[in-house]
Amino acid sequence: ISSAQEARNVLQKSHLIVGLHCDQAAGEIFDFASAKNIPWCVVPCCTYSEMFSCRKLADGTRVTSYDHLVQWLQERDPRAKVATLDMEGKNKVVYTVP
Repeated sequence: ISSAQEARNVLQKSHLIVGLHCDQAAGEIFDFASAKNIPWCVVPCCTYSEMFSCRKLADGTRVTSYDHLVQWLQERDPRAKVATLDMEGKNKVVYTVP
């Protein structure tokens, strides 16, 4: 993909959006997939709590840790599930199914 227009065209035709250690894009992946009503899955990594100070859990707690980020993604969609991948490190995947 060599241009923003080409990327936009690919995304518009997608049937699943995946983010693997997508850092700052985790919330935007959810937003895009939800707007298009397509399944999504995210393996989050870094929290970037200072950059995203507006991210809050349902109880008002600021998202400041990896576990918070996983919970925040899950709370954004009542269909979201969480599974643990068979790998070391940040290995939680938050996802929806069609």
